[in-house]
Amino acid sequence: MAALFPAFLKLQGRTCLLVGAGAIAEQKLGGLLEAGASVLIVAPHASSMVVEHARTGLLQWRQREFIAADLDGATLVIAATGNPQVNEDVFREAEQRGILCNAVDEPERCHFYYPAVVRRGDLQIAISTNGKSPALAQRLRVELEALFDSTYADWLQWLGQVRDLYFRTHVAREQRVRTLHQIASRPVFERFRNSRRSATSEVPHG
Repeated sequence: MAALFPAFLKLQGRTCLLVGAGAIAEQKLGGLLEAGASVLIVAPHASSMVVEHARTGLLQWRQREFIAADLDGATLVIAATGNPQVNEDVFREAEQRGILCNAVDEPERCHFYYPAVVRRGDLQIAISTNGKSPALAQRLRVELEALFDSTYADWLQWLGQVRDLYFRTHVAREQRVRTLHQIASRPVFERFRNSRRSATSEVPHG
């Protein structure tokens, strides 16, 4: 098997088709909505969450069985029905149209996999085992969550502000690159974390 190509997709405003509207589909829905995707769900029946999201306009729900035309305009599709035959139909139609498909828990019907992800604000660390051991990916995620605590979210926000400042000023490229690498170093992070701890400890309680 060829190596996987790692990528983070910008799905803002792009149509993403989710076939299925039960518990399996719910596990995939949140990430699509957080990414700003235009979510289309196709399923004869739906969970209360999906029904409520459709009512409030967060997504579109077509209350029927999947048909090939549902793929029109889709960037990617997730088959989350729990029915191997329906998932096979979705995968086959997507492959014919050159649309990336993921059939949940069916690696042979996947053009891409969902990684185990550590999220700290804008920092995302994705872990993949090429489908060989999702259990290992989950264990590594837990270990990395302990290593990369919530401080990283605030630190990355600060790093972004400093970077923007440097790009708005007339600083030689070599100096800018050197400085940005320096402030992204571990020692600077430790000072940032210690300063936050000190500020927190100084806040009066009660």
